[in-house]
Amino acid sequence: MSNIQDEYLQKHVSAAQITNTIRLSRLFLISIMIVSVYIYGIYQFYFTKDSSYFDLWFIVTEILCCLALLITTLYFKPHTLSLKCSNRWLQFQLFVIGNCIATGIALLYYYLPEYNQNFSHVHGLILSALLMIVSQAFALTFLTQRLNYFCWAFIPTILPYFVSQFMPGESYSYLFYLSINFILIVTLLCGNISTRIHQRISLLYTKNNRLVRNAEQQVLWSDELCKQLQTEINKSKDIEQQLKLNNQLLEQKVKERTFDIAQMNNHLENQQHNLMLAHQTAGLRPWDWNITDREILVTDYKYQKVLKPSKQHHYQLQNIIHPDDLSTFKSLLKQHLRGQTDLYEASYRVKNSQGTWKWVHDSGRVISRHPVNQKPLRMVGIRRDIHQERLDQERIKLAASVFKKAAEGIFILDEHLCFLQVNPFYEQITGFSHHDILGKYLFDISKHCESHLNSTQDLLLHQLQQKGEFDGEMNEKFLSGKELTLWVHINAVTNEKNQVTHYIGIVSDLTERKRQEQRLSYLENYDLLTDLPNRFYYSEQLHQYLVNPQESIQQLAIIHINIDRFRPLNEFLSNSGGNELLRQVAQRLRQTNIEALTLAYLNGDNFALVYEYLPTQTSIQQYCTQISEAFCLPFNIFGQDHIITLSMGVAFYPEHGRQLDYLNNCAEQALTEAKSLGGNTVCYYSNHNKSLPAHDTYLERDLRLAIHNNELIVYYQPKMNFIDQNIYGFEALVRWNHPTKGIIPPNLFIPLAEQTSLISDIGKIVIQQTAQQIRQWNDAGFPYICVSVNVVAQQLQRGQLLEDLDNAIEKYKISGSSLELEITESSLLENSTKVKTLLGEIKKRGINISLDDFGTGYSSLSYLADFPIDILKIDRSFISKIGENKQEAIVSAMIAMGKAMGLVVVAEGIETTQQMEYLHGLKCDIAQGYLFSKPLPENEATLFLERHRLIPS
Repeated sequence: MSNIQDEYLQKHVSAAQITNTIRLSRLFLISIMIVSVYIYGIYQFYFTKDSSYFDLWFIVTEILCCLALLITTLYFKPHTLSLKCSNRWLQFQLFVIGNCIATGIALLYYYLPEYNQNFSHVHGLILSALLMIVSQAFALTFLTQRLNYFCWAFIPTILPYFVSQFMPGESYSYLFYLSINFILIVTLLCGNISTRIHQRISLLYTKNNRLVRNAEQQVLWSDELCKQLQTEINKSKDIEQQLKLNNQLLEQKVKERTFDIAQMNNHLENQQHNLMLAHQTAGLRPWDWNITDREILVTDYKYQKVLKPSKQHHYQLQNIIHPDDLSTFKSLLKQHLRGQTDLYEASYRVKNSQGTWKWVHDSGRVISRHPVNQKPLRMVGIRRDIHQERLDQERIKLAASVFKKAAEGIFILDEHLCFLQVNPFYEQITGFSHHDILGKYLFDISKHCESHLNSTQDLLLHQLQQKGEFDGEMNEKFLSGKELTLWVHINAVTNEKNQVTHYIGIVSDLTERKRQEQRLSYLENYDLLTDLPNRFYYSEQLHQYLVNPQESIQQLAIIHINIDRFRPLNEFLSNSGGNELLRQVAQRLRQTNIEALTLAYLNGDNFALVYEYLPTQTSIQQYCTQISEAFCLPFNIFGQDHIITLSMGVAFYPEHGRQLDYLNNCAEQALTEAKSLGGNTVCYYSNHNKSLPAHDTYLERDLRLAIHNNELIVYYQPKMNFIDQNIYGFEALVRWNHPTKGIIPPNLFIPLAEQTSLISDIGKIVIQQTAQQIRQWNDAGFPYICVSVNVVAQQLQRGQLLEDLDNAIEKYKISGSSLELEITESSLLENSTKVKTLLGEIKKRGINISLDDFGTGYSSLSYLADFPIDILKIDRSFISKIGENKQEAIVSAMIAMGKAMGLVVVAEGIETTQQMEYLHGLKCDIAQGYLFSKPLPENEATLFLERHRLIPS
């Protein structure tokens, strides 16, 4: 370790020496330039005779110093220089400057005294000595970071004096040369000493810097440890309270002992507390295994020492260690006990008191072995809970797996929006590998040639800066050549100071989805067979013309076109031939109507045209004539010629209307009129045509809302027994309780409902409400009540009636005999076999069947014999005319026939006492009418029921 540190320090000292010498060499060069100028100026001032060699030396010296200074300044900067290159450059530079100084000394000492008589040897000696001494002084000052740098400048400088000692004819004494040599040796020694001082200073400086960095690192580590300790201390407050209680008990016992033992125990107790605190903070539970005595000292979950037999401890371990980890645990322990490993370490799962598995890490070492056979005598170790660490590691692995295998592009940016990491799917999206992406700016891999791309990128940057997130669609052109539509979501990640440290982005490739949307848009707006706009697109375009009319489009003509006799022709040509005919018709219409605003294929063999027409332009009649003339030419279908004709219906905007649907209906009515005239003609809509049944349309709409909003209610009209005038039952009659108009009678909406499917919905509501009311009357003490419900033919034919009856009976738990169905004669005319089967199923449920309005329709006595009818109900139109001989005969015959067939006879519409007495004389069974009561709401019907006694049937 010491050698490594010395090598490290040596490298830093060497680097510091070279760096400092590079910096100080500039001052040395400037100093040499100044000394050269000074000596050259003295010679020129006192000795006027010029010397070309001396001038040349001065110029060359100044130039070389300037070049060296310039190169050192430009190419050898402190943070970018190469130590090896700098070292060589310094040696070369100082050697050249030393030679320049030596040349100047030689010229002053040898040449100028011979050349200039006024310049004596004494003058030469003085100036040369001045040049040498000053240059050596500067060298000592600036070049002693390393001795070899000083020597590269020093040795060439002293060569002229050193050589002169051995030249013949010198007049100076040996004492002079001895003095000079001594001075040079002293100078060299001073340089050596100065170098050592600099080395020591550099070494100390390097060590100090290293110590400072180590100290700063230690401070950081200490702060981190303090934070961790503080966190763990906060988590162990409950344990500290327990420890305080234990401390009080120990202190109480310690007071009973001697002072010396008390002092010792106090000291040991403090040490133990510190150790336990350290163990608790780090989550460590130490154990000590005395193998010789077969005992083990363990620390339980309360950090209390427990001494137990080792055999018992190992048995307990085997019971709590996970079965999958037990063999590994035993193997690792045996290997260490046998000396095969230096340290015992094992990670395994143990079962805690709650029955869950927790990961722990066990480590230990044998600290004592038998000196002869090396058998283990004692082993110590610690156990640490690593369950949270394992969970964190698994979460990190899972997050990394999600990052790599996600089917979305994911990238991570730094605070400057430069890529730090990307997942494989993002590489696949962009067409770049992660080596080409990492470190680059977010938009460096995209093209920037289009202004809308730059605006999108500017919007992204603005939202990231303002909101810290971006979520939007972008069209990106990557430098890899890919052009994609992307959905980009970027979120900023901040630290505890709310400063942005990273950005996380998720990218979805919407390119294929956009293509599908375009394809779906085409399929939605165009017909694949004819390649013309379909009905939806036609309606949208026409709506735009009507709602947002341009100034130049004030009048429109809507033309609906139909191919005459297309159905038989299509059957003759087969399906493929019919499709080919439609394609050719569409093509001819497209070629003929170039000036049309819209040409569309509606459905089947129907087409539509929208024209703008003005008095100054071609009339619509001329357009229609052109179409008819174009269709005079035959169509070649699979090698056969076919001539077809067209029927056209025309409506005008705004003359015939301003609404889309109304204009289309007008054109359809005109087309229907053209078809009724035999086809191959044009008809124009006229305002005198039959208007649309607006009232029925509005009424149907309101009735549907009424069914949805539960506005329909049931009234009950009593049925009385002729014998004792007591109540027999009720007839359920539907009413419409309109929120603004009040009660609407059935004759205003039932006929319309019978023309639509609404009558079945109304019938279902009446059955449900009637069954619910029967349940309430049964609970109130009227178990034999019978209520009749009217059923129309549509309910019998649709097949839902039986299911509706079963649901009502099951839901409200009523008897089938409590219900009675009233059907009309017209209901039995159509599909009589199916109706007969249905009525048979109804009878199986105990429900009575009544033939309503008997005698008003297509009366047939076979109904009474063939169908399971229980009750015959005479219509009010016959009852109201009692008093007329013929009508009384008919009523009498009806009652007699019903009695003869064993049917119950009901007379409805009784309004006078005369009518009641006449029917009573004919022994009619049940009476119903305003003489007894009008139809009542459910609360009033209940009061009426309570006032009359129910007669069981």
